Amino acid sequence: MKYSAVLVFALVATLAACSGAPAQRPAAQAAKTVTIAISSDEGTLTPFTNESGYPGDNLVKLIFDTLLVQKGESVAPSLATAVETTDNKVFRLPLRTGVTWQDGRPFTAADVVFSVEFYRENLSGDSAIDVRPIRTVKADGDAVTMTLAAPDPEFPLRILSDMAMLPKHLWESVTKVNEAGTDKAIGTGPFRLTAYDKERGYTLTANPGYFGGKPKVDTVKVNVIPQETTQFAALRTGEVSLSVRNVPPQQRASLQSQPNIGIAEGTEFASTMLQFNTTRPPFDRAEVRRALAKAVDVRDLVKTALLGQGTPGNPGFVHPESPVGGPALPPLFDVEAAKRELDALGAKPGPGGVRTLDGKPMSYELLVQSTSTDRLRSAELIRDMLKNVGVEIKVTSLDPDSLDTKVWPDYDVKKGRNYDLTMWGWSAPVMQTSSQIVSLFDSDPEDGNLNIGGFADAGVDKAIDELKATTTPEKRAEAAAALQQKIAEQLPFLTLYYRNGAYAYRKDAYAGWTWQNGLGVLHSGSFVG
Repeated sequence: MKYSAVLVFALVATLAACSGAPAQRPAAQAAKTVTIAISSDEGTLTPFTNESGYPGDNLVKLIFDTLLVQKGESVAPSLATAVETTDNKVFRLPLRTGVTWQDGRPFTAADVVFSVEFYRENLSGDSAIDVRPIRTVKADGDAVTMTLAAPDPEFPLRILSDMAMLPKHLWESVTKVNEAGTDKAIGTGPFRLTAYDKERGYTLTANPGYFGGKPKVDTVKVNVIPQETTQFAALRTGEVSLSVRNVPPQQRASLQSQPNIGIAEGTEFASTMLQFNTTRPPFDRAEVRRALAKAVDVRDLVKTALLGQGTPGNPGFVHPESPVGGPALPPLFDVEAAKRELDALGAKPGPGGVRTLDGKPMSYELLVQSTSTDRLRSAELIRDMLKNVGVEIKVTSLDPDSLDTKVWPDYDVKKGRNYDLTMWGWSAPVMQTSSQIVSLFDSDPEDGNLNIGGFADAGVDKAIDELKATTTPEKRAEAAAALQQKIAEQLPFLTLYYRNGAYAYRKDAYAGWTWQNGLGVLHSGSFVG
């Protein structure tokens, strides 16, 4: 198989029409300055210091390029001009020549080799890439060859389009990657980080020598605005050009009625789930998790919390439009079945209608991020749904950092967890390939580095091993479908919904936003091409 494509960044965008009004100004296809609102600090914007997958990794990728870029459900050239393989195990990558780092030093094959080996030794960080599948990487003039430990048909999309290249001359002296400063935020990308204030945000300045062409925006200011209401108020007044928050369903009609505001829409693969701590009784029992899941009406959550602006969750986790594909599994909701199964487990009604299981009241705490309107509302709805089957839920709202400390301390699943239930979600890239999905379920913490519930099941581990052993896209798809069926049976978490992607922007400030499924609009293709 040989992948070959032309570097094209023009992607399809679906823009919501706004009502005409005398005050409407022409849509801007280029701009001196664009101001983007984010909700919290994202560190020094290196692949080892950003705080989130979205928008943190998106911002990192405006500074650092990858060898390939995602385009649709496939890949296109970036720093590599093609990817060649005949067996999905040995990949040859001719590199683009004449590219320079943002400090003027040349980008070379030695930087690629260094990047792979540096990631091998430094796996911490949200944008750090697990390169253990790469057995060897060798430079050959203006090309590199990567040999995998086993064939992987998803390798170009999973790793080559996600691994930010690092300048060897700047990073070879770094020993503590989590302390890397802004002086290490030097890539080959369309923008360079020129100012950073932890409380206020960032300034990114266009790279005039970018190999993909001069960016259409000279300066991108990224302002930290924690509160959702404040972000959208700033958008209405024109202080902000784009909010990276998904438009709250309750505000959609109001925003669309403003003549200078547009909404970019498309499919997102970001998930929202009810995560069980499977290391804590009674959530260590699949039959308990299944009974509770049957009490939750995911369709009603979409209707009520999202006002219909979403897709009900698949019990097997995978979005129906994800490149991974798989079976369309029906929702589990069945209140009467939930009651019967709890009865069969010996969960007897107790004081206040709260059941008792194994001598303990079925009363649990549900953690939820205080800054997420739809998750807060969903948590309240789930509380009421579980009350109908005799389970008491106490909803606790926490700021994002406090929630992470309880659920995913230091982003290291080996450090355990301290919660009963939590509203959680993963950004879209987790659902782009089956190889990434397995990190949610593998009982080995090295491979299951996103397994925040501490889930372990021999049958699921076997299905994961069978998936990893596949060598063709067709066999990989079959194995992924079998894994999803196992997940729907074991339910380490209940996938609740996938919000529709909808991002509001000022058309009069900049209207060049382009949609990429799984990435939204905050990517280099919105600025170059």
